[in-house]
Amino acid sequence: MALPFNYHWRNLLVRRTTTTLTVLVVAAVVATFAWLLAFMSALNASLAVASDPQKLLVLRRGTTSETNSYITPEEFNRLAQLDAVQRDAAGAALISPELYWQTQLPRAGDPNGLLVNVALRGVTDLALKVHANVRLLGPSFSTGSPEVIAGRRAAQQFAGLRVGDSVRLGQGENREYKVVGHFSADGGPLESEIWMYLPSMQSAYNRPGYSSAAVRLRADANVPEAIERIAGPAIQLNAVRESEYWASQAGIVRAYQFVCSALVAVMTLAAVFAVANTLYGTVAGRTREIAMLRTIGYRRHHILTGFVSEAVLLALAGGLIGCGACYAWLRLAGNTKDMFTATSFTALAFEIHMTPMVVVVALASVAVVGAAGAFFPALRAARLDVLAALRSE
Repeated sequence: MALPFNYHWRNLLVRRTTTTLTVLVVAAVVATFAWLLAFMSALNASLAVASDPQKLLVLRRGTTSETNSYITPEEFNRLAQLDAVQRDAAGAALISPELYWQTQLPRAGDPNGLLVNVALRGVTDLALKVHANVRLLGPSFSTGSPEVIAGRRAAQQFAGLRVGDSVRLGQGENREYKVVGHFSADGGPLESEIWMYLPSMQSAYNRPGYSSAAVRLRADANVPEAIERIAGPAIQLNAVRESEYWASQAGIVRAYQFVCSALVAVMTLAAVFAVANTLYGTVAGRTREIAMLRTIGYRRHHILTGFVSEAVLLALAGGLIGCGACYAWLRLAGNTKDMFTATSFTALAFEIHMTPMVVVVALASVAVVGAAGAFFPALRAARLDVLAALRSE
């Protein structure tokens, strides 16, 4: 017969000081671990949105990002030779010429006003047809007025992008543009950008050409063949799938993930030792009690599983507190964060949420940590010599 659940729970409550300290250590580990899980989940979800299988990003040969790419109007016009391109009802090829630049804005609510790079994209009406996941959340910019629209997450994360605000753009920031609306992109990277009318942006930055072209292919198109055709002698440009492009921009994020993972690993070892230390002390103070349990019929494996169960309860208590602390922190400090992309160094904003999956993974992981920390102290308890323990003072 197994030891009753109430027995384990009462033993934890009796030793309040050591139990509390252990729970706090575990809670700190779980709070950090849960935040990291939620952070990576949010970032991966954002990048996963940018994986339209029928959309290609076309850049100049030898370039890896829109920041250092430049396509002349003549080079852009060659893309019309691409047979695999999709066309709208009017017969227009769904090829969006785009100009990419950067402006600097402070984060919303930052008392220091530290400036970060925010992506600025010049587009035409074709952009909404090519970028199928982009939807206007109000009016669009006018083709004849200095106006811009901002991505939903950009408006949340960066100051001065609410509807009605004005932002200074152009060379030397000598022109004022009014924010007239917002747009969504299913939470993808485009939501971190500011969009404006392409000719207006070309004039403001004295850039007659384009940085890139977004191409929407037909549903039945052979994507590798289209990429090869764009790279061939007739067009002589470089095309990549949207998913591949954004994956290449996430390199710095992977480095950040490695550092955070190393930190969590160190904290996890601390939690294992904290649980082990607590259980070793418990075993030392309960030798006669353990011996009495053995004499009334409880076997060694009951003692072993009993002490492991106490540790798992201890770890889960800390895990619940840690998850709660992480949730509270996201609510108080805000859950919209940003990271710099690897080659363009513009801010990619995303929302962190404590999803049920994050909570389940965090609690399952901390239960394993508790069991790992308890195994050797529990094994020692199970192997106690009954007669020697009964004679001890």
